[in-house]
Amino acid sequence: MKRILFILFVVFALIGTTWYYTKKPLNPTVIINNAIFTIELALSPAEIQKGLSGRNRLPPKHGMMFLFNHKEQYPFWMSNMKFPLDFIWFDGNRVVEITKDVPIMKDGTIPRITPSVPVDKVLEINAGEAETAGIQIGDTALFNK
Repeated sequence: MKRILFILFVVFALIGTTWYYTKKPLNPTVIINNAIFTIELALSPAEIQKGLSGRNRLPPKHGMMFLFNHKEQYPFWMSNMKFPLDFIWFDGNRVVEITKDVPIMKDGTIPRITPSVPVDKVLEINAGEAETAGIQIGDTALFNK
């Protein structure tokens, strides 16, 4: 009897785990204009400062989302970046600005990027992906956890 109960427990645990992770993905995503990006979140000051610097690449349809607790014209820089990026700037869930093909550091000059309007979120993706996905100012994003 204990063996049957144990087997039933394992079966239900597996079914429950499978159901949970199909309903709640391990990695958060953002959907913009029908394009789905798997994202990493940068929340702490250390995560925000480091960003994607030092990495050799970013997989296609992946990005890093920077979340802030208030709207501001946050400056970003491409220090120690090894590949160019597109920046998608958000006010809530609405795209308010797009900065395309931000270059890496050249000749000792670190590119600095600041939006023209206050934002509370920034998504960094591979350069060219904003255009490929057809993302435009005014698009809305769906954020999934």
